[in-house]
Amino acid sequence: MTPLDPDNLGAFSELVHEHQAGLRAFIRALGVETDWVDDLAQETFVVAFEKRHQFDTAKNFGKWLRGIARNLVANERRKDARRARILDGPLTDYLVENQNVAEMAEAVESQELIQAMNDCIAQLPERSRALLERRYEANENASALSRIFSLSPEAIRQSLMRIRAGVKHCVETKVAWR
Repeated sequence: MTPLDPDNLGAFSELVHEHQAGLRAFIRALGVETDWVDDLAQETFVVAFEKRHQFDTAKNFGKWLRGIARNLVANERRKDARRARILDGPLTDYLVENQNVAEMAEAVESQELIQAMNDCIAQLPERSRALLERRYEANENASALSRIFSLSPEAIRQSLMRIRAGVKHCVETKVAWR
């Protein structure tokens, strides 16, 4: 293993190159969505670079990186748990980002909006309803859903995007009629 001299950026770069594949595999093994593995690996290397003066060269650099990655993933889980205070994240995101829909939602009783959404979801084909339920009620990710529904994770994400768009259109139509 190359010793880590805090002032030798070339040595740090070599260690990054040596450990990047293993770190990515470790992060994925922690249950991180495939699309986010590279971001968390990069963030891990940034933290390691910032704290390179604290690294004990007698220790294992890979183990040190995995500890940083484990802490970053734990922080993401805590953030995710705090975000769980919002009942329907995608709907809330949409309402927050779209002023006209937010204004419409303010004008409509929340019970009416919930009822409209429930009616629209009930009209979906059984497979689409099952996909929504597994994603948002059981909180299963695209990788898990891909095994259940025999589709690729990308096809799952595309299906969910289309289903959400259909439900959104249906809700807007129902609320506009009232």
